[in-house]
Amino acid sequence: MEIDWLEDFLALSAAGVFARAADARNISQSAFTRRIKNLENWTGTPLFDRSVHPVELTAAGRAFKQTAIDTVAALKQSKSDIRGLSRQEASVLDFVALHTLAISFFPAWLMRMSSHLGPIKSRLVAENFSGCAEAILCGSADFMLCYHHPAVPTISDENRYPSSTIAKDRIIAVSSAGADGRAKFSLEGDDPVPLLSYSPDTFLGRVSQVCLERGNLSSKVDPIYENSVAEALKSACLAGLGIAFLPEGAAERELKVGTLHKISRPEFELVIDIKLYRSIERSRAELERFWMLAQNL
Repeated sequence: MEIDWLEDFLALSAAGVFARAADARNISQSAFTRRIKNLENWTGTPLFDRSVHPVELTAAGRAFKQTAIDTVAALKQSKSDIRGLSRQEASVLDFVALHTLAISFFPAWLMRMSSHLGPIKSRLVAENFSGCAEAILCGSADFMLCYHHPAVPTISDENRYPSSTIAKDRIIAVSSAGADGRAKFSLEGDDPVPLLSYSPDTFLGRVSQVCLERGNLSSKVDPIYENSVAEALKSACLAGLGIAFLPEGAAERELKVGTLHKISRPEFELVIDIKLYRSIERSRAELERFWMLAQNL
């Protein structure tokens, strides 16, 4: 038996409608129905009377409900207690960050924080944005490090998940260097240039599209390759496959040594924030000291 089955059971007992309960559990109705059936197979008896609408608990279901409530609550409390004890003993700060920030921003920033606080024990997991949001919302990370721009919705509950802008970056278009040392591709010509693009549902994919629209560039690019990770697009760009829209911080070293060239104009570049999020439901001395400094450094 899985804890998800118990949570599904409680959701359906509250909603009475399979579709509504499946939406509340954020899974498809077919998967939800299958999990309810699995639970009934495990108990060995039907838990819901499907002959009425909304469905109702059977006598066995009513008897089982309090057990499900107590079991779910006990497991969640145990999980919280174990995690809390582990973190108090280890004094480790758990971070989740976008892949690009994990590589290009986090190490130097953590070093700067350490220069004020002393040595910091930390654990970093790199994720896409949905993975980052899931980690902070479900309580498996102390802090989330992400890009932010008003054009792209992010976590909106500032009361439970406050954030602080700790740095700024800029989305720019870059090209590799040609044989003559100058940019291999340009956005100034009439012929479309090959574009290395992000998945359209990612943060960088959306802000890149804003840059294209601001510069009226859609007719000047020909998307030939897609990847959701900026570092992967940078590698493809360095190989000469096409142009890419990158956070300037992620391309800083290559721009300095001349292996990449900025080919965008300032008017269609986009300034983005680098934000640090936290959950107010997670608190201990090390976390609060770090949060206080991050907001004021």
